[in-house]
Amino acid sequence: MNYIIEITGGIGKHIMFTSFIKWLNEKYPKDKIIVVSAFPEIFEYNPRVYRNLPINHAYLFEDYIKHGDYRKGDIYALREFYREKNKKHVMNLFPKSYGFDGADDNPISEVYLTKGEEMDGKVYCNQNKPLITFQGVGGLPPGMMPNRMKLDSNQRDIPMEMAIKIVNTLNMKGYHVLQLRGKEESIIPNTLKLELPFRNMLPIIKHSVAHVGIDSSFMHAASIWNKPQLIFWGGTHLDNFGYKYKGMFNSYTKTGMHGRPNFNAHDREAQYPFKHKNQGSEFDYSSKEIETKIDQLTNYLN
Repeated sequence: MNYIIEITGGIGKHIMFTSFIKWLNEKYPKDKIIVVSAFPEIFEYNPRVYRNLPINHAYLFEDYIKHGDYRKGDIYALREFYREKNKKHVMNLFPKSYGFDGADDNPISEVYLTKGEEMDGKVYCNQNKPLITFQGVGGLPPGMMPNRMKLDSNQRDIPMEMAIKIVNTLNMKGYHVLQLRGKEESIIPNTLKLELPFRNMLPIIKHSVAHVGIDSSFMHAASIWNKPQLIFWGGTHLDNFGYKYKGMFNSYTKTGMHGRPNFNAHDREAQYPFKHKNQGSEFDYSSKEIETKIDQLTNYLN
């Protein structure tokens, strides 16, 4: 049996999806897994994947789909995802969303790096040690810009004033900070910058000392290697997307984490008639509170 599994959405979702590939391979070790995705670079060199295809692959139906068991799931439609009580993590729910019995009770993400990629990451981190990576802005919808020009940016993105405070505090503690950003995002002063494809950033994440940021792609990347992290949560929910392991520091205000069914379109919610009462105050931290959160991470590192 060939399983043709399609995954769409953001890079972070693709990283989490690697746990489902592991679950499926271990449950059906004799079957072949063909992954059709928007970000095939996440599945490169994965020994569990028989074919790693982009979503616009030519003759996809004729060559693959019609010869096997084709499945496409919708995590965000499951009650276990969007109900306030008994929320479950996305990675627990992948099997059910793709029509399989059971849940993944011990999900583990996997990304396989080459020796060359590992070497590049080690060299960069050694040249800039101690290095902490920082991501303050999540994925942008097409045509949107961050901050004031982006719809409801305060739901998920760290405001610039707060981002500067985080970076300056880390700098004063002796850390170099690499800002992980798209070309359209504002540059944070006193940070390092790199313009590299996402895949090339993964070994830097792996060999850095820690990651600071929001619920977004690089949080999921750092979690692959249980990297120490400090994550500031906006509107999305820790129980759906977060991680809890030693060295993982999750921070949120009393007005944060108000995710609801349609927040898979989180950045576009200004187009909808309903506004949550907490929107706009998710990142209302004082300078002292920010320093305290950073102290928790750096004390752990030291």
